[in-house]
Amino acid sequence: MSTQIREISFRGHQIFVGLDVHKNSWQVSIALKEVIQKTFHMSPGSPQELKAYLNRHYPDGTYHCAYESGFCGFWIQEALTRLGITTWVYHAIDIPTSNKEKRQKTDKRDSLKIVKALRQGDCEPIYVPDKDQQKMRSLVRQRASIVKDRQRIMHRIKSHLSYYGIKCEALEWRQEWSGKHMEWLKRQAEGGQDQALDWMLRELALMRNMEKEILQQLRQISKTSTYKSAVDLLLSVPGVGLKSALVILTEIGLDFNRFSKFDRLCAYCGLMPDTKSSGETQRVGDLTHRGNRRLRCILIECAWAAMKGDPELALCYNEYKKRMTGQKAIIKIARKLLNRIRRVLNKKEIYTLVQAQ
Repeated sequence: MSTQIREISFRGHQIFVGLDVHKNSWQVSIALKEVIQKTFHMSPGSPQELKAYLNRHYPDGTYHCAYESGFCGFWIQEALTRLGITTWVYHAIDIPTSNKEKRQKTDKRDSLKIVKALRQGDCEPIYVPDKDQQKMRSLVRQRASIVKDRQRIMHRIKSHLSYYGIKCEALEWRQEWSGKHMEWLKRQAEGGQDQALDWMLRELALMRNMEKEILQQLRQISKTSTYKSAVDLLLSVPGVGLKSALVILTEIGLDFNRFSKFDRLCAYCGLMPDTKSSGETQRVGDLTHRGNRRLRCILIECAWAAMKGDPELALCYNEYKKRMTGQKAIIKIARKLLNRIRRVLNKKEIYTLVQAQ
């Protein structure tokens, strides 16, 4: 008896793929328009293996794929897109999840809920920056990490001195230690008197040198054709310096027009409050935990500085303080500052202060 081999084609059909991505493996769920086909474990997971599997089992189909944002960044999305698979990245908390899925969490359930959200169009994908912006963003974040490491070492030195009863009032409140302070610290450790302090001072010197070098790199990049015009525009806004301008441009991107509404930009920057409304009852809470915390922090810092150079913002802050706390008032100032940043970049015009009549 001869066996007849039939060829099938999924031409004109959409194939949906949900990925639960881990370091060494992927959980893959595949669905058609109306049917969940299968869920399987792919180890090791790779874009090439997934593409080969789809071509072998669902030839000629139109492939759509999605996975949660996380530790793996966007390289999977980039690789699958190059292979001809339309791929989206979802924010984990935006994916519809039942109470049962929250209490009985497994890789299989995670991949299934991703593919269901993809098939039904229930989830809005996040913005994927290009490779240049990702690398620049990583460099700016690395500088912030070095600054935090340097501050931790300074706190350890203060604690070490307190342990031995050594006091220097000038070191207690200064955020930056001058050469005079460093010389005083070196005298405490010279001659092998305090070897632990000597090693901490070496580590501090290394961190300070690294911070200077990376800042020089950022200054050079800010003068390139990609960032120079945008940086110059941002520096015209009161309260915005070079470091904060680079954080804003690398975290948001150069194109502010991708936000259709100003509220969407505020939500991205973490400057939107939680709201609960039911019937005639409306409650506005604290800032939502969603949004980019780096942008939220830098915009609030810029808002405090902007009030010193912009009398209009200072006046607004005083008016807000009459009916709310200072913490809530500065959030409103940060939103005003963000709106000015958005307007300056969209219109490509230098910011000018409002003159009193």
